[in-house]
Parts: sequence; C-alpha cells; structure tokens
Amino acid sequence: MDNTERMITVGVGDLKITQAPHVLKTLLGSCIGVVLHDPINKIGGLLHVMLPRKSGNDLKITKYANTGLPYFIYQMVTHTGASRGSLYAKIFGGAKMFETNGLFNIGESNELEVRQILKKEGIRIAASRTGGVKGYNILFDTETGDVTCRVFGESVIVY
Repeated sequence: MDNTERMITVGVGDLKITQAPHVLKTLLGSCIGVVLHDPINKIGGLLHVMLPRKSGNDLKITKYANTGLPYFIYQMVTHTGASRGSLYAKIFGGAKMFETNGLFNIGESNELEVRQILKKEGIRIAASRTGGVKGYNILFDTETGDVTCRVFGESVIVY
C-alpha cells in the first residue's frame, strides 16, 4: 500500500475511524480536530468539530462537539473494537481566524467544549496544539499515534 492509498481525508464536520496503517488528515482553522487512538488495537479516528453545541434541526451531529464527540467515543468502542481503557486524545486547531471585536471566539469555544467533554468522559488529552491566528494541517498516523502538525508559516511538529 503506497502513501496515497493510506491517506484518508476528513472534511469539515466529518468523522473517520480506521485501523492501521491508515493516515487521517484534515485542515483546521477555528475548528478543532480531535484524534482518538487505541494504541493496543491500533485503531484511530479523527473528528473535525465545527461548532461547540448543536442547536436547531441539523442532522449532522459530527459537526458539533456536544453531539459529535460522545458519538465518536461510542463508535470507537462499540463498532470498531477499540478498548475504552486504552483510548487517549490529541486536540488541534481552535484558531481565531477572524477579528470579531471582542465578541464570540468560535475557536476558543470549540476548544473549551471539547476539553470539558473529554474530561467528563474520562479520556486524557495526551497532546494539544490550539489557538493562534493561523490554520493547521494535521496528519494522524493510526499505526504510531503520531500527529504531524503544521501551523501555516511555521515548522512541522510531531505530537
């Protein structure tokens, strides 16, 4: 399997779960990318959270932290065989992409909601890179659990 066959793109408000040796990738701005990894069974997933809380009748629950993250955890444990006890998270993104004159900071709100849910669910955050004012490009290797993160205009860092 070559590199392009191993790559799976995760779109805005989307969720992908897979087993090694696949790599999940996404681009983030104010959105938060939540990686969950089971290093024992080498199962990993990436949720691209767009907004902190669902409101209205939108049926796409994966766009929202408060509905998408519990669903993500449930899917990892119930449908892919991941061990809940070995799951850990890594989170990225949450940049302040637009000047809002001190009003609602969507990136910060997304991050706070994700952190609260992970804490409530008892899943530790093993690494994070959040905030700033630039976009993120992340690649998550389900084999190793490594997340390669590049904030635009900066050097690549592996978490």
